[in-house]
Amino acid sequence: MNKKFTFFFFILSLFTGVSTPVNAQMKSCCEPDGTILVSTVKQTAGTLKMAQILDSIGRHANPENFYLMNNARMALFEKKLAIEKDPYKRVSYYFQYANEALNAGKTDEAIGVLQQVIAVMKFNAENLTIKNRLFFDLLAIAFMRKGELENCAANHTAQSCIIPIQGGGLHTLTTGSESAIEIYKMLLTQFPDDLQSRYLLNIAYMTLGKYPAQVPKQWLIGSAIFNQTKSDIVLKDVAVSKGVDMNGISGGCVVEDLDNDGLPDIMASSYGLSDQIRYMHQQKDGTFKNETLASGLVGITGGLNLIHADYNNDGFADIIVLRGGWLGKDARFPFSLLKNNGQNNFEDVTIDAGLYSAAPTQTASWGDFNNDGWIDLFVSHEGYPCQLFMNVKGKFKDVAPKYGLNILAFVKGCIWGDINNDGFPELYLSVLNGPNKLWLNKPGKTPGERTFEDISKSAGVEEPIHSFPTWFFDFDNDGFEDLYVSGYDTKMYSDVGGDAARDMLGIPTLGEKPKLYHNNGNNTFTDVSAAYGVDHVNYTMGCNFGDIDNDGWPDFYLGTGAPEFTSIVPNKLYRNMDGKRFEDITYATNTGHIQKGHAVAFADIDNDGDQDIYAVMGGATEGDRFRNVLFENSTNNGNRWIKLKLEGTTSNKAAIGAKIRIKVKQADGSFQNFYHVVNTGGSFGSNPLLVTAGIGKAISIEEVEIKWPNAKNSTGTLRNLAVNSLFKIKEGFGIQ
Repeated sequence: MNKKFTFFFFILSLFTGVSTPVNAQMKSCCEPDGTILVSTVKQTAGTLKMAQILDSIGRHANPENFYLMNNARMALFEKKLAIEKDPYKRVSYYFQYANEALNAGKTDEAIGVLQQVIAVMKFNAENLTIKNRLFFDLLAIAFMRKGELENCAANHTAQSCIIPIQGGGLHTLTTGSESAIEIYKMLLTQFPDDLQSRYLLNIAYMTLGKYPAQVPKQWLIGSAIFNQTKSDIVLKDVAVSKGVDMNGISGGCVVEDLDNDGLPDIMASSYGLSDQIRYMHQQKDGTFKNETLASGLVGITGGLNLIHADYNNDGFADIIVLRGGWLGKDARFPFSLLKNNGQNNFEDVTIDAGLYSAAPTQTASWGDFNNDGWIDLFVSHEGYPCQLFMNVKGKFKDVAPKYGLNILAFVKGCIWGDINNDGFPELYLSVLNGPNKLWLNKPGKTPGERTFEDISKSAGVEEPIHSFPTWFFDFDNDGFEDLYVSGYDTKMYSDVGGDAARDMLGIPTLGEKPKLYHNNGNNTFTDVSAAYGVDHVNYTMGCNFGDIDNDGWPDFYLGTGAPEFTSIVPNKLYRNMDGKRFEDITYATNTGHIQKGHAVAFADIDNDGDQDIYAVMGGATEGDRFRNVLFENSTNNGNRWIKLKLEGTTSNKAAIGAKIRIKVKQADGSFQNFYHVVNTGGSFGSNPLLVTAGIGKAISIEEVEIKWPNAKNSTGTLRNLAVNSLFKIKEGFGIQ
């Protein structure tokens, strides 16, 4: 919109009630960028039915109930402005309109309206107050976002939005950051203790290549934190060149060989109600081809998280799509089960499989809780009872009430893990604003039956009280699964940048910290967060673990942020130092991406023996879109590895829950055991079910022991396997 025209109508409307013209509401579409997709293949009745349900939900959704419908919410404030006469209420509505415009991606519109309000109301440095500074706060971050869109998004490079920002990440279009700097300097002059503005000021200078030299000394956050000892781990974002830089808002991802051709593929989602699920099929040259149209998935939209398993034991990985998370009790969206038919074709079988359930969720976990050979599904909801779907030969029945697992809580993470090595998985729930839950899987009164006991308090794993994603992993290779639970305090949304500044400055932070729990081997855990160096506020949303340097010790990557545009804080990479502590190597590896991080997957995507990291980027509103990243691992440290693809026979076919012990011989003649479990990793992001195991500098693999997740908890052992090799192992038959 022409700024002079907008300004004229704003002045007129402020005093007469005539509304400023606004952009029309965006039409419903499939792709986050507005591209409308039409299926090129015949779709099944189940897929068409789910597509109709999702389309109807999107068309009838009330924007007042769903914060991510920002274009529609802009229209609501336009209507309010058309009838409101009170000039003070009108100023408030214009602020809210500008906020929704920013959230909708109409950045220049937001900037224009805010500048006009500030001019008309004569807000300035001399009369700056807590109340009217809100307009300057919003204007400053709108300018920051303008800089991101014009540079990091429109002129994307491998270094875009990765701090310390340098090289190709520097902004060539400088108006956004320059304007933001002037506003932050004004705010900090009046409010010198405003750490969030201080943090964003430093970031703005960094985007211009003027950090730290030109940052006013009284507001400088020292650069020492960025001068970490250089790491031997080499990672680079190659998402653009590989064709997997899907542009969207927050969402989930699955990295898996979905067509069994030996090459990992990627499926990713975007949170918008009409955002199309996307399927990227890896080609022989290592690039990916978008085969969404041919996959049969057109119309299957939304989804904040994706988790996969082989629910029908046909040898192909199937996918759960979770919807409605964070959107409140009115978000009665069904989740989907996407059946993989092979040959890159999928169908929605949610209704036919007995899984249709309309309640908000973003977390679920696959696990065969009774070891009958059919993988079961636990689905956690937000404000509705959780569900445990027992798999009866490919059909599902909710048995949560029978097992006392129909828990009513705001659950943000759930995961299965066998904490006592009895062969049956326990269930852990991460709850927002409440104690977390650990349910012990015990024998029932009749043969083959199971029961669950709440041991949360006695196990010592109820914290953090405000938590989000979680996972089980054996971080010290002692044979017992340990537990990581991220902290996530929603009361701190408006000051995430402030906590980032506090952490960098070495002063106490305010948000909830994560917990790293060591498994004591007796159904109890010890909090070792501080001792292991992970007790930092990170505002983790999506995350996962893997072995980034093939030394045999699991590392992890955290996707961070919050809905506000001010929460441009770095994602974090933690390296496991021989099971004794974790070291933050974010800046040494150039993985500190400051766009919102969501689902994360560790996978050897290029089949070179080391794990890469795929992460879904983007925020919680229609306009907070960003490109997904693929950090390709080209580390050359001489560490060795082994890959194990397990196939169950009496166990579930994907062997989810199988425990693996790899005994290796070191150069000095000593022996070391490394432990793995077949699963998809953390609760927000889905790793391949192929186990890629680093073994460090081991000279030989003495044996591989597998405890299969079947009714008898049978064990098989293989000896003298070659290093740097892939082995396919079938339960009861050995290497295939």
